[in-house]
Amino acid sequence: MSSRLVATAVATVLVAALAGCAKDEPATPADPTTATPSATVPSDDPRAALVGSWRADDADWTVHFAEDGTYTEDFEGNVDFRRGAYRVEDGIVFLDGDDGETTEGEISGETLNFKLGMLERL
Repeated sequence: MSSRLVATAVATVLVAALAGCAKDEPATPADPTTATPSATVPSDDPRAALVGSWRADDADWTVHFAEDGTYTEDFEGNVDFRRGAYRVEDGIVFLDGDDGETTEGEISGETLNFKLGMLERL
């Protein structure tokens, strides 16, 4: 047999053996803010009041709050620019992004006030 054929056969056996050693363990988020949200936000949860779309025309920014505790952002024409989970604590909404950044905004009646702009419900 040629040395290439032997090398290929050995490499194939090694790859198959190593693949059998892999463990199928669920990934555990290092940060609790990146944990998978529940299926739906309970109606008594302060996040429930945010469900829907909110927009800041001046910043060309829209945030879509979903019932499952997640959000997506559209920014300057980029749909689904950023996504993640949201939470509400003491009148502040926190957007915990999949980029590792958290954005904070104050809930004030029918507006959400962020540094980037003031979101109003659509």
